Amino acid sequence: MAERFRRRAADPLHWGSNPYPSFMVILMALAQEVDEVINQMIKIDQQLRATSPLHRMSEEQKRMVLDAISKSEESLKEMREEACRA
Repeated sequence: MAERFRRRAADPLHWGSNPYPSFMVILMALAQEVDEVINQMIKIDQQLRATSPLHRMSEEQKRMVLDAISKSEESLKEMREEACRA
């Protein structure tokens, strides 16, 4: 078995190969979900900055903020489910 690893280490075709491809898929999925949550939080921050200092929002702005919050919650829920499966 050690000989097989030595041969693999010496083979340039295997340099940089990932022995755990399924783990990388999970990490990529989590990274996409984290990116989605960050984007939604940025949208909320933009609305809060647009309405500062009193933060009086129109109905459309309130709907946009609530929509961003619900999308963030969905992404976080997916991340929790993916972490439980892993």
